[in-house]
Amino acid sequence: MRVLLIGGGHTHVVALRHLARNPLAGLDIHLVSPDPTTSYSGLLPGHVAGHWPRNALEIPLEPLCKIAGATFHTTEVTHLDPVKRTATFADGRRFEFDHASLDIGAVAAIDAPESLRTLGVPVKPLGIFADRWSQFLADVQSQRLPPHAAVIGAGTAGIELALSMKYHLDSMKADRPVCVSLIERSDNVLPDGTDRLRKLLSKALNHAGVTIRTAVSVTHATHETLTLDSGAAVPSCFTALATGARPHAWLAKAGLTTHEGFVVVDATLRSVSHSEIFACGDTAHLGFDPRPKAGVYAVRQGPVLAEQIIRLLKGETLTTYRPQSDYLKLISLGRRRAVAEKWGLAFNLPGLWSLKRHIDLKFMEN
Repeated sequence: MRVLLIGGGHTHVVALRHLARNPLAGLDIHLVSPDPTTSYSGLLPGHVAGHWPRNALEIPLEPLCKIAGATFHTTEVTHLDPVKRTATFADGRRFEFDHASLDIGAVAAIDAPESLRTLGVPVKPLGIFADRWSQFLADVQSQRLPPHAAVIGAGTAGIELALSMKYHLDSMKADRPVCVSLIERSDNVLPDGTDRLRKLLSKALNHAGVTIRTAVSVTHATHETLTLDSGAAVPSCFTALATGARPHAWLAKAGLTTHEGFVVVDATLRSVSHSEIFACGDTAHLGFDPRPKAGVYAVRQGPVLAEQIIRLLKGETLTTYRPQSDYLKLISLGRRRAVAEKWGLAFNLPGLWSLKRHIDLKFMEN
């Protein structure tokens, strides 16, 4: 049975780890990704804050494939035909499969003026973002640029980034004052969060000296300044776009049933319109039990996908994926502190950053 894993997302990484521990005869598995490594999202805030080096984020895909007995293809899929069960690679190859799985993540949803689209740095893909951040830090260190940065989007990811950026820039002790701004079009930061968590994170932002601007949008961007619809000018030489996610454009041409561009799957993680195709992580919309885009769901889907592949090979009935109704959210505060939320309760206790570090590094070690 030939299985094509499209994309090096968290679900596919975990599934390959699982399959490496359970080798099976008759399974011909392939992974296609344009990059030789994939970046782990859990460590990105710590990297931005300066706690982890760039290579700490990276999971090398080819060695993982070798361990799992899979073939790695360094290219990307440009077209998928679920009826003919073929995928077209960017290098022109046409690849036939019995089953395929999509875990290509998402890209930043940028509803912004063209100048911001051009100059802003989307948080996704993570690897490109990390590289651009490293270049900005080098420019600040050499005094080619002032330590002025901004984050567009004050959800959890945007808040983590703003705090991490401020911490790192402060620690560089540049000659010019550090300025980090957090810009949100809604009336409050964390617009979809609980009041208790919003209060904790707002306090952390104020304590760190991050400038919060809510109920505003960017109307124009230059290399040094963002102009808001309020008329205010915000200094920024590095503008992070943490504005939500949208699907890759080529998915719309695959003929799969989608919701807002994401592939709708059932409780087996299979496409509701084409049972030969699985979709996972940010690529999928859980039509049976919708959930927000979060890495924790992608990681938990990994063993399920591996089990589905094993059951297909054996001709057995597929298992069911049940997403957790809630999970522990650990949010970095830039410095070596974190807050947590679960069951609607938010906590700011010593040791939470160490717990987050343990969970993230354990994932990488495995």
